[in-house]
Amino acid sequence: MRPPRILHSTSEPYRFFGRASELAVLEEALGGGPASVVALVGPGGQGKTALVRHWLDLLLGRKDDLAGLFFWSFYRGKDSDLCLRELLGYAQGLHRPADGSASWCVDLLLPILRKERWAIILDGVEVVQHEQGDWHGRFVHPELGRLVEELATEAMPGVLLLTSRFPVAGLDRRRHAQVISLDGLDDASAVQLLRSLGVVGEDQELAEMARGCGRHAKAVELLGTYLVRFGSGTDRAWRNDLSQGPGDLESRVAQVLKMFHAALPEESQDLLALATAFRDPPSEERLVDYLRSRSTRALLHETWQRRYQPFAERDPDWLQEQLDELIRLRLLERVAAGSGPKVVIDAHPLVRRAFEHLRGLQGQREAALNRAGFLRGRPDRRRPESLEEAREDVELFHAHCDAGLWNEADSALVALENPKHRFLAPAFERELLLRFFPNGNHREQPLWAGFGRYRSLALCQEMLGEFALALETYPPEDAPLRGDALLATGNLQPLLELPHVAANWQPLWSAYRCHALCLAGRPGEALALSRTLVPLDTYEWVHVFECLLRLRRLDLFDPCSLERTVLPGSDHRWSRLIIARMLEDWRRIAKPGESSEVLERLAELTEEFDRAGLPWERALTRLSQCRVLLVLGRLNEAQHVNQITLSLARRHGMRIIEVDALELQADLECTEGDEAAASAALAAAQHIRQAMGYLGPPRP
Repeated sequence: MRPPRILHSTSEPYRFFGRASELAVLEEALGGGPASVVALVGPGGQGKTALVRHWLDLLLGRKDDLAGLFFWSFYRGKDSDLCLRELLGYAQGLHRPADGSASWCVDLLLPILRKERWAIILDGVEVVQHEQGDWHGRFVHPELGRLVEELATEAMPGVLLLTSRFPVAGLDRRRHAQVISLDGLDDASAVQLLRSLGVVGEDQELAEMARGCGRHAKAVELLGTYLVRFGSGTDRAWRNDLSQGPGDLESRVAQVLKMFHAALPEESQDLLALATAFRDPPSEERLVDYLRSRSTRALLHETWQRRYQPFAERDPDWLQEQLDELIRLRLLERVAAGSGPKVVIDAHPLVRRAFEHLRGLQGQREAALNRAGFLRGRPDRRRPESLEEAREDVELFHAHCDAGLWNEADSALVALENPKHRFLAPAFERELLLRFFPNGNHREQPLWAGFGRYRSLALCQEMLGEFALALETYPPEDAPLRGDALLATGNLQPLLELPHVAANWQPLWSAYRCHALCLAGRPGEALALSRTLVPLDTYEWVHVFECLLRLRRLDLFDPCSLERTVLPGSDHRWSRLIIARMLEDWRRIAKPGESSEVLERLAELTEEFDRAGLPWERALTRLSQCRVLLVLGRLNEAQHVNQITLSLARRHGMRIIEVDALELQADLECTEGDEAAASAALAAAQHIRQAMGYLGPPRP
């Protein structure tokens, strides 16, 4: 067994009671039961994380023959890209995240998890789900969603456990998924919890307290700590503070927290509000520095007009004692940040939310402005070299957004230096860009009139294979850049109907257009246009080359011209790989005697494009790879490669490539003598061709 990898851990539950039936489900799933994915779903504070922590401790304390035990809390680590990279790095025996795109991570993880017995726990996935709208419950990161869906589709030896406040969209329809709706505590467990906290009284009275909290686990726990700290432990005044009327269960926590708000001294309330304002929980050392900083002193005593003694002037142990007291009251939590010794100070999401609302919008903006100033001025700031190192820069970005300082937020984004390429993280950059829109909806007007990064957002969507969304996102002035998405989705008409665009985009648009003319079955026009073009960069070359390849006119292609036109260092790494792929395509056609060498190089390029997560190039390279395998008579390998191509094409809506893969499938079936299967593949391809207006030659 690999050593357990516990990242962004949970807090320790004060006491754990009940939940025997839920634990039995988890044990059955881990023991080879029908469920591959188990989702615990219920309102915040119902004890999902406590249950997860209890089960995790059971697994850590016994000698199960697990191949892997992995835990990730999205409450403390909100980056899905980093989660997937850590999971793959752990699977590969690395002590660091794997270096590659999220799609590459999922592709490599799936066969491992279907073969080995693992327990994977992802806590708090509502943080990375859509909260509202048509996509409510769907994962924001498409590859995290794919991992969950794929694992829930087939049986596997172990189990993936999720916890969420929201239903996971579509999971209830998956054969090997089990969704458990977590209800409130039963009377007996609630009474035990209150007694463990030090509350005294008859069972009937304690059960009445729990029912006043809706038997909501977090509300019961907080009520117990409140009564022991601020009441007699048998004080009946709680009845006046807890509403007996209808209301959602999470509101019960807010009601108890109002009682704390009334009882806590002002400096403790401020300390709690400031400690819970960070998007990612800070280390204890960082938090103490922040609370004692000049900027925090100015916020509290100049902006908020507090009259108590400044934190920085108190005895050095005072802040530590205050933190310890708030932790004892279960308002703050001291938790491990990962597998190392680092500790962070966090709070339950419902506690965060309640104290955030108590500050009001103006107070929230003022605190965010203060937090941004503290983070921007820290002396240890440096250029992040990885997603993990970028966490404080992301915290600064969100602090600027929370404060309404959109220009500064834009500058913080620029300082990350194009993370979609540098970190292979288009989903990461996309989520930062969507912060400029109400509720992250790019179809609405941005919150800042100066926002002008629609092109970057569209490129992120293209890199994620969200080509239809990219077509919506490009602004009118960037319409000529839509060619890649138009070709990927098989939407040829805009390219065919518009021969001319703005002069600065005309060479690129003409390259798109000659490719589209070829696909539309207008070879004479396509060839004539291609002969007038002198491609100046990789993006233009890709489409001129595809046109000549399909027209079987690579005699017009000069490899030396391609290598001379694109100067070394003028494009990022992936552009150079695209050039290498075109050169291998030329070799397989022009030099059939070198098929074995070409196949070896194409396999290397496939691995590189998979690692980069570029759907279009991943599919094109596999089409070429499959053609060479067919020539070499390696039919089983060709079938395997082509099925991956079909899967990519269908997943990302790449209709032209789907046709190419279906026609290649027909060639493979014919070679194997299965005429019926070949006819079925050709019929499916012809249906798409007619719908798309794809009348041109197949890709050789």
